[in-house]
Amino acid sequence: MSIRTQGQRRAARLATLAAAAWLAGAPAFADDWVMHMTVDNVYDVYFGNSMATDFHAGGDSNWQTTETWYAYGRDPADYLYVATASDHVVAQGFLGDFVNTTLGATIQTGSTVWQVFPAGKYWPQIDPGWPNPWPAWQMPTQAQVDAAIAFATTNNLWAAPTQVPGYDNSSNPAPWGNRPGISPTASWIWYDSGNDPGGGTYPVPFNGFNHDEFLVFRVPNAPEPSALAATLIGLATLRRRERAA
Repeated sequence: MSIRTQGQRRAARLATLAAAAWLAGAPAFADDWVMHMTVDNVYDVYFGNSMATDFHAGGDSNWQTTETWYAYGRDPADYLYVATASDHVVAQGFLGDFVNTTLGATIQTGSTVWQVFPAGKYWPQIDPGWPNPWPAWQMPTQAQVDAAIAFATTNNLWAAPTQVPGYDNSSNPAPWGNRPGISPTASWIWYDSGNDPGGGTYPVPFNGFNHDEFLVFRVPNAPEPSALAATLIGLATLRRRERAA
């Protein structure tokens, strides 16, 4: 047997152990985060898994300020969530930088990794006791956020947020202008319900309107099951080839 084949075997064993550790829910290391953000009008930041949150990092109701929040020792498989609500008038939007300092990686709003769920669109199925329409300025409780997350994940209802050309932070977009402490390449995002006919002061979906609020934005940080399955299939194929050799 060649030295190269022995190296392949060692690599396969290590990869198998890593995959087994991931399946067992044992993180290889913990991640630290620092987040700079603003939302017009109110928000809460959470971490958790695909079905619920387990940590509240912070929240705010002043769209004229940029806030900084921290999260330490988070599971690398965590999902990042931002629950939001607006006043339904003038304007609404979400802008931020989310930095995983452990990995040296930054996730900005406007990146394709973001997803959003319009909880107000499905309120009768989630909980018919919720107010309808969702009241202006009212943030959901953590339990309500978790109910929305579980429903969206179970029914595969996560969608891509909407962004508008010229609404990156460097373009000084109205009505917010340039927001200090946030990367100039970050873009304002929101959900577009398709119900706003337009013609307002600002472009859809930023012009004041209730786009099926409350909204939950998320970044899935865990490997997708399909990707993990492909890895395991590849390992199995490699082992069959080694045995055949």
